[in-house]
Amino acid sequence: MAFLVGLAAAAGALRAEPAPVVEVANVPAANVPAEPAADPSLGGRENGAATPDEAASGGRVAGTTASDGDAVTIVLGGDLGLGGSNQPVLSSGALRHGKRTGWTELAAGIAPLLDGDVTFANLETVVTDRNDLRSKPKAFSFKSHPAGVRHLVEQGFNVFSLANNHALDYGEAGALETLRNMEALEARGLAAWPGVGRTREEASRPADLTVKGARVRVSAIGIGGNGMADREAGGARQRAGMLSYHRAEDFEETVGRLAEAAGDLRILSVHYGAELQVRASRSDVAKLRDDAARTAGIDIVVAHHAHVPAGLQMVDGSLVLYGLGNLLHPGMQDMARFGLCRDYGLVVRVHAAREAGRLVLRAVEAIPLTAMHAGARPLGGEAGRQRIAVLNHLAADLDAPSAGASGLRLAPRADGSGLACLPGADRALGSIGALCAGWEPPPPPPRELTRRIAAAGGGAAVARRDGPDGATRGGRPERARVSRHRSDPASGGGSLLSGMFGW
Repeated sequence: MAFLVGLAAAAGALRAEPAPVVEVANVPAANVPAEPAADPSLGGRENGAATPDEAASGGRVAGTTASDGDAVTIVLGGDLGLGGSNQPVLSSGALRHGKRTGWTELAAGIAPLLDGDVTFANLETVVTDRNDLRSKPKAFSFKSHPAGVRHLVEQGFNVFSLANNHALDYGEAGALETLRNMEALEARGLAAWPGVGRTREEASRPADLTVKGARVRVSAIGIGGNGMADREAGGARQRAGMLSYHRAEDFEETVGRLAEAAGDLRILSVHYGAELQVRASRSDVAKLRDDAARTAGIDIVVAHHAHVPAGLQMVDGSLVLYGLGNLLHPGMQDMARFGLCRDYGLVVRVHAAREAGRLVLRAVEAIPLTAMHAGARPLGGEAGRQRIAVLNHLAADLDAPSAGASGLRLAPRADGSGLACLPGADRALGSIGALCAGWEPPPPPPRELTRRIAAAGGGAAVARRDGPDGATRGGRPERARVSRHRSDPASGGGSLLSGMFGW
């Protein structure tokens, strides 16, 4: 296939830009409180068991967005975890520095946003109820109790990507635990969990789900580890794992299988890049924009790992989301210390219309988030509108007419969210037409805001952590420093922390 040749050529011709030294996760462990017999946030159930009423109803059914029958809504979130680094798992809630938060309280702020026909996040954690698993020798290792993940499924999530640099924090045993628990959640409404598999074929296989009569295919690829062999030496059993974004053959296989899969809409989840970076490198743009979206025709490419949002881009009718930041993750720092361009997360709602037998993207909403480390919630009003202005600022760097690409500009709205309506949306029937009636492109932001955004979003961020949540020298929070730092190209783009984090 033509796009496979393009992928191989890009891999040989383009060199990935080196990553800066960055620490974003919070690491300190603490004394673990005794777990209560039952948590009120679980409705009185013990160890995540369903109440009689839930058992009768089957829990909340995912994909119940109120829209007309010809529209499909895809809700996309960023990095998701349910516990601090190296913290034990409890059925009753998430631990952060030894403090427990019940599932309902933790997720209450984002629950109203989980209303898509497809509702997605990158599950950046091992999912297990075991505390006897041994983690790899990494600075940050994450695991989450399946009761918490089940609570999120009941709130509306029906797709998780599993491929990322924490999928193998507890080795193959942890990966198998995650798969076992994902399979158990299928009865609760989880429809797809691509990216990790017991074999290479399973890990690269596009997930297949049907919503409102539309067939949606989803694939995922991550970083960390060395990919998966086609077969083990001597006929040994293949080890569970994931394919690697950094291996050309792995990326080619993942994109190729998704492009060839029959369906009405194709979504590719990609874990890539360097932490805290709001702009993708040239080599990453070539892979995500040119190879996946433009050449392979993937409808939505959704990326993560940097823990900060990046720009949105349209490419010949496809949408590339270069980063959504954190969605909900007690294992992360309070991002408020990182400034206007890096202190928020993002939920993106994509509206697709059924036209001529296929789904066509017609409108995009973006909802900025705050407090993603402790109970994420929408960042409303003027603060939200300023983050929409940040996204529009980043979009200017993504205009590339020669590649059929343009940065996506969002009109800020009173509630702090943003809306972009694509050509033809105002003529659409039903919910999309109503959403986009009278929509106009955004005006330029005030000059002072533009100046602040340009100052906050330049360069490469090099963050240091001196204590819990990035806390303190001399009792004062340390600012995230922004510079034009580049590591030695001869090193291949690595850093002192590369091995510790499994990047």
